[in-house]
Amino acid sequence: MKTFKYKLIAVATLCFGAVSCDTDYISDPDNPEVAPTTQLVNNSQFDLAFNLNDQWLAGRGTLGFSQYWGGTFYTDENRYQLRVSQINDFWNDPYRILTDLKEVIRLNEDPATADLMSAYGDNNNQIQAARIMMAYAFSKLVDTFGPVPYWSYGQKDNADFQALRLDEGINSPKYTSDEVIYDDLLNELQQAANMMDLSKTVFTEGDTFCNGDAAKWVKFAHSLRLRLAAHLNSVNPTLAQQVYAESADKALMSNSDNISFTFGTDDLTGGPWHDAFTVGARRDFAPTVSLMDLMYNRVGPFSSINDEDPRVDQFFDTRNDTDAIIGVPYGFGDTPARNVIDEGIPDVEIIKPDFVQPIIEFAEIEFIRSEFEGWDQTHYLNGVEASMERWGVASSDASSYISALPAATEETVLTQKYLALYMDGMESWTEYRRTGFPMTLSVPGDTYDYEVENEDGTTQTVTATFTTLIPGLNEIPSRVTYPQNEQLLNKANWEEARNTLSDGDQMFSKIFWDIN
Repeated sequence: MKTFKYKLIAVATLCFGAVSCDTDYISDPDNPEVAPTTQLVNNSQFDLAFNLNDQWLAGRGTLGFSQYWGGTFYTDENRYQLRVSQINDFWNDPYRILTDLKEVIRLNEDPATADLMSAYGDNNNQIQAARIMMAYAFSKLVDTFGPVPYWSYGQKDNADFQALRLDEGINSPKYTSDEVIYDDLLNELQQAANMMDLSKTVFTEGDTFCNGDAAKWVKFAHSLRLRLAAHLNSVNPTLAQQVYAESADKALMSNSDNISFTFGTDDLTGGPWHDAFTVGARRDFAPTVSLMDLMYNRVGPFSSINDEDPRVDQFFDTRNDTDAIIGVPYGFGDTPARNVIDEGIPDVEIIKPDFVQPIIEFAEIEFIRSEFEGWDQTHYLNGVEASMERWGVASSDASSYISALPAATEETVLTQKYLALYMDGMESWTEYRRTGFPMTLSVPGDTYDYEVENEDGTTQTVTATFTTLIPGLNEIPSRVTYPQNEQLLNKANWEEARNTLSDGDQMFSKIFWDIN
């Protein structure tokens, strides 16, 4: 399956989206010397949306860590035993994307190619957009691993920023502190937004995130700054508040501003869940019991509401017309999961080829505004309403649900933020690590009772306990361990980074913003 994944993407990204297959590669289209930047950007956006959100990194990784989805057959990853290939992909996929984005910058700066690249958008604006996407990709690396090798355009000559410098002979790069990277990411995003020329096009084609609109790229940059500020809010509130003051009014203002990626309509260019459920005919994933209990208001801060969260039917479909969507237990092993009959499946809108993968959305930004403004009620309700609208909930159902919500508090805002982040497993996992919300997730040590049938036809109750498969890990993971290749090929720098982590290169070592 893994080999097929890469074959699929290699073919798909050759002719996807707005960039047609007869693109005028520089010089001879049959023997291209330099790919146009629009093609590199289109590939990068596809890979950011697909590779970081597919069945391996999301389905068996972050969507599980966040307990949106659980495994129906193979549950070792639900007990945090990740495959070597998964860990490699968490690391390699972003760096491969970052390499393409750095090439976009080079092609727009090099006098030998800059004039040619100006046919695909303003040179300066292309550079600033590449910086914004690089900040997004690097934030994913940091939030997964902690310290990582780093590079930035604004400090391209920084001797300690050694990633992406193979052309300079650096093939064993130093790791940069996660806190230092965050500081630089905030600066990169601010500079890129300030340097964007709103009077000029960014990309003439191939830009699915922002459709070449410089103003939307600026909103993207400031929204990412707000996301990073929220991550910092407990560990460095002074900096977080400064960033909020600088960016709150310049970020996303409605669902029409949402940054997302819409996949194609066929098997080659379709989204990761079409690839998994339709092309691959997988049935490995279902909603978790903890998510269904929360959305049906059996537990949690909204349990006083009589009706279920109306998004539940937008997130999932029933199997065999059950009365309600049935979840699978997360973290309790194979037998309890396989004991569930007629578990729910992802909604058809998620499985269809042209699924819309969220990158960063207005609902999330409204919840961030609520947090920074003292758990503000208006921004809280705006966030819920935006999430309902984004998922296609009927306005009458949304209004009924919203009118019954309890007032904004830390728990209600952050639990609604969790629900709104559905299908962005990485960000939801990050939010749980930094805040501890929602408080309804299954955690190691919990028990789960289920019924089994005996040979004589009688039934008995069996109790399973959530135990992890990682020695010493007794909580939802705080990070992913570094790939084994780093230990083999970059050992000295890996050891230095390992020694800066609270408990070494372990899944229970904390990233600097994780003080929960």
